[in-house]
Amino acid sequence: MLWDTGVEVFDASCNENFTLRAMVYGTINDFPAYRNLSGYCNKGYKACPICDVGTSDTYLKKCGKVIYPAYRRFLPSDHHYRRQKKAFNGKTEGRKAPVPLTGDQVLEKVKGLNVKFGKQNADLLPSSGYKKRSIFFDLPYWSSLYVRNFLDVMHIEKNVFESLLGTLLNVPGKTKDGKKSRLDLVDMGIREELHPQNKNGRTYLPPACHTLSRKEKVAFCEFLKGVKVPEGYSSNISSLVSMKDLKLIGLKSHDSHILLEHILPVSLRSILPERVRRAITRLCFFFAEICRKVIDPQKLTALQKELAVTLCELEMFFPPSFFDIMVHLTVHLVRETQLCGPAYLRWMYPIERFMKVLKGYVMNRSRPEGCMVQRYLAEEAVDFCSEYLFNFDPVGLPEPRCITTTGKGIVGNEVISIARDDWRRAHLYVLHNSAEVEPYVAEHMALLRDLNLARTEAWIASHHNLSFIDWLRTRVSEQLEWSPDSVCERLKALFRGPRMEVMSYSAYRINGYTFYTEDRDYQSTMQNSGVTLEAEAMHISTVKDKNPVYASMSYYGVIDNIWELDYNRFRIPVFRCKWVGNNNGIEVDNLSFTRVDFRRASYTEEPFILASQARQIFFVADPKDKNWNIVLSTNRRSDSADHVEEDMGNEFEEHQFPEALLSFDDNSNGDELYKRSDHSEGIWIRPSKTVGRAGAFQKHRIQPPRKKRKILKG
Repeated sequence: MLWDTGVEVFDASCNENFTLRAMVYGTINDFPAYRNLSGYCNKGYKACPICDVGTSDTYLKKCGKVIYPAYRRFLPSDHHYRRQKKAFNGKTEGRKAPVPLTGDQVLEKVKGLNVKFGKQNADLLPSSGYKKRSIFFDLPYWSSLYVRNFLDVMHIEKNVFESLLGTLLNVPGKTKDGKKSRLDLVDMGIREELHPQNKNGRTYLPPACHTLSRKEKVAFCEFLKGVKVPEGYSSNISSLVSMKDLKLIGLKSHDSHILLEHILPVSLRSILPERVRRAITRLCFFFAEICRKVIDPQKLTALQKELAVTLCELEMFFPPSFFDIMVHLTVHLVRETQLCGPAYLRWMYPIERFMKVLKGYVMNRSRPEGCMVQRYLAEEAVDFCSEYLFNFDPVGLPEPRCITTTGKGIVGNEVISIARDDWRRAHLYVLHNSAEVEPYVAEHMALLRDLNLARTEAWIASHHNLSFIDWLRTRVSEQLEWSPDSVCERLKALFRGPRMEVMSYSAYRINGYTFYTEDRDYQSTMQNSGVTLEAEAMHISTVKDKNPVYASMSYYGVIDNIWELDYNRFRIPVFRCKWVGNNNGIEVDNLSFTRVDFRRASYTEEPFILASQARQIFFVADPKDKNWNIVLSTNRRSDSADHVEEDMGNEFEEHQFPEALLSFDDNSNGDELYKRSDHSEGIWIRPSKTVGRAGAFQKHRIQPPRKKRKILKG
């Protein structure tokens, strides 16, 4: 009824009735289920449901699989990659990108299909393309939708990362580079430098430009082994690394998401040739861009062009077998974002998590569906009734972990006495960041300027910091004498200052983050001590500069202490941090990575920040220089639940395609060699023993003879 005629519903806001109908906006599923819901055969030839008959495909005889190359079709018609031959398949490319079919065109194609299920009727259906009419076309609006079945970014990202990582580390069963792949190069007549070589009865595969030496593999795995991430950011990455086999094990979809978009670009900084490394980094940055929650629609067209160049770069360096249907589908992700919005609205993460919730409803394994229905209906009924009850916790939601406003200490809770200098610095910072004190700060600064006309702004600021606490105490005390009602209760507590005894913690939750002190980080598998703060600072060219410039800048550091200052009426949490100097301890490289050097600490006179101002970051060692660390952003945990699907896509929000990558292909040419010249650690293929007729390549494992069993009679 909801799909067709609808139900008459009263609108209380407009005081009128209207017809309520249900609508399917689109289907969200993995790619195998895409075939069942759309009716399109998404394997073999013409496997792309968006390109349809315009899909470029090639069958690899040795690998026995169909690949989907020719990404130069998606480049502008005047791009120089279209004219290159040796770098690609030995031919130029003059074809244009295929145009996706509209819903009406798809409906016209499937109208005449007479589907009869069963293997005996398989020959009556087309060998590729649409094989049935989707039942969703019964909906009157289905053919009018621009996108009816969504591509799942989660599974595409996971599969692309596994192929990429397996090829780089040469993981058996996961790599796309092997003997069969090299023999396909022989059949295609391309990349003669990489053709298999027979040496002393063994097959040797020369190292391709993407082949890592053992030293590089060890460096790559050791880097991942040393990565520590904040709580709730991802799995413990170090536990996923096998140093024995030099590979990653037990990866989940979210682990692939984090590694591909954030960790992999950093881990490759010291390995691989520069062009290959940059091509992979481009792909990582693309997924980071497409998975953001907020995307500028005007930049999507440029992002699509950059993706086409990126895929062409990968096509130049990786074997043809690398380009399966999952790699091909990335070329259509920008189009779906333009038509349907950000990817986090259409991917499988929340659905997979809800499936786990439904599985938890099952108490009788012989009747799983009934258990799910009864439990779901019961929760819906109780949730409806809870709207009419007070002080009733919502059904199905856990208690919030993160206290947004006030914060909460979770480890430590120790009363300590602090030094007088630390008390003064912490109290001064609280005063400078309190709205009630702002008028007094301006008044005191103006007074100092009037009394010291020849002094510079730097001297005024320094003298203000030294004398403001005592001046404010005198100023507010006088105001209380002649106008006590003009001073608010909070200001009365602030001007007197906090106690010398503070509550000290080693872990604190606030603003959706969990913060640790640096000492606790050393004892933990997580890294929660990194903080950043964007604040306005005074910039001067020389000591005698009388015209300083005030500008906003970012500061990076780690937490030394977590204190709660007791102002009798309330407490204010502050972090005492060790900050990196902005003059010589922070730099941004050509890939837009922020690097910090903790050996160059600064701002020892201003170590404090309010806990409510802190934004969490974490640091990973720069593989190019161990003395420097790369700054990576983290995501904020949701206040209302432990689930993180609402937070997915917040990581690395500020990272965009750097200009160094946008102009990467400008000076490229097609004459580069695909064989690595800096090492000769290729792949040796051991000859397999075979039995049977000549030409029958059946693997045979020699086993010891079995002992005959004695048969006992009677």
